[in-house]
Amino acid sequence: MGKARLSYPDAKSFYNILESLSKIVDEVAMIIKPEGVKAIALDPAHVALITIELPPESFIEYEVEGDEVKLGFNVTNTAKIIKRGKKGDKLDIEVTDEDVRWSIVGTTIKRFKVLNLDVPLPEIPEAGFEFTVKLSMIVDPFKNALKDAEAVGDTVELEAKDETLFIIRGIGATVSETKIRSDTPAVVEYEVKEPSKSAYSIDYLKHILSLTKVADMITIEFSSDMPLRLQFQLPAGGKVEYLLAPKAV
Repeated sequence: MGKARLSYPDAKSFYNILESLSKIVDEVAMIIKPEGVKAIALDPAHVALITIELPPESFIEYEVEGDEVKLGFNVTNTAKIIKRGKKGDKLDIEVTDEDVRWSIVGTTIKRFKVLNLDVPLPEIPEAGFEFTVKLSMIVDPFKNALKDAEAVGDTVELEAKDETLFIIRGIGATVSETKIRSDTPAVVEYEVKEPSKSAYSIDYLKHILSLTKVADMITIEFSSDMPLRLQFQLPAGGKVEYLLAPKAV
């Protein structure tokens, strides 16, 4: 019988991760191994795929008995529990095959015991994508551009004509446009192998906005009329990857 005991330094940050997950799936399985925690979730429409990886260094305490321990839970219900934490509270997680104990530790200690659900792992087909655009930047300008796009319609269009300018458009009754120059301090890396343009659903991109409260940097990769890959770098080596299918416009 496998057991695991983990202590995450910031309950609020863990909640923000679960908030994004809750927009995609009802239940998720986290696989806890000596080398780290990993969770993969595929939305029912097979439009969005999210992968979360947290190395042991992301935790204050990290103990795993056995090769792996499976932690299955209802994402929305668990997020409601963890939302009870305040800034500065840590999150303790104790897992057995039968149950999970979530403890929010701060000025007070709040403990919640729930069943460890048997959540099946999603079957993800192998897919290799060749992205023609890669942009790494501070996350705030991207977040603000998405909010501007949401204000005008239900579609966001990304365009890279060359290595000097990256454009984020909101398309609807009117058009919003955010231009990000490659020489701005917000941009760390920008590579354009060929001019590219592709559109995506605002509703699906909204799902991951809560991650901007946790991550400082984002990497954006896409090709013309191909899936979009977003990577959020979390503290202490953790990361979240979001893969989103393109939208016809």
